[in-house]
Amino acid sequence: MATSNVIPLQYEGQAYSFNAAGWINATEAAKRFGKEPAQWLRLPETKAYLLGLERRYGEITYVETSRARMDRGGGTWLHPRLAVPFARWLSIDFEIWCDEQIDRLIHGSAENWQLLRDSAAIGYRGMCDALQLTREAQGKSAARHHFINEARLINIAVFGQAKGVDRDSLSPAELRLLALIEQRDTFLLGRGLDYQQRKQELTRYAQEQLIPKLQGGAA
Repeated sequence: MATSNVIPLQYEGQAYSFNAAGWINATEAAKRFGKEPAQWLRLPETKAYLLGLERRYGEITYVETSRARMDRGGGTWLHPRLAVPFARWLSIDFEIWCDEQIDRLIHGSAENWQLLRDSAAIGYRGMCDALQLTREAQGKSAARHHFINEARLINIAVFGQAKGVDRDSLSPAELRLLALIEQRDTFLLGRGLDYQQRKQELTRYAQEQLIPKLQGGAA
């Protein structure tokens, strides 16, 4: 089913639901633009496009409908081969963004996006536990702002800025790097390095992880 492994991705401050195979929740997307997917599916050019897909790829399922609540993946879902022309009908800018997200979901990594997202979340929890234990060992308590500052430190190392990042919109490569930096910070906290020392070490480590990718891209 298209509704399995739902992945929310952010576009202009709002979440749009995809799955790991690149399907999009068309009902949710169309509603944001004041439209309905049924309007697009009834268009003569859409019907002609569907017939063309069937001639090319056979009679596979391109449209699925779930009667679940919208917040549980309900609505009309479109196959990735339909998602981009559908997105074009809503907005050219939205089409370009959708095309990028679908390509990333399908071809961006052999690893599962959700597994990487979970790994980053587990890494963050481990880092917070290490921070709390480190401060307790020093006879200090861990307040909310300590965890916020540590999250900002991670963002500086990975993204070059301290402000918050929507993790659900990150690429597989970004999530992988994020998890690595969180693991390294957990280790550095255990070694007793202070904030500035961790910042320097994490920034250096992040650059080391990026250099092979840059060299591979230039080869």
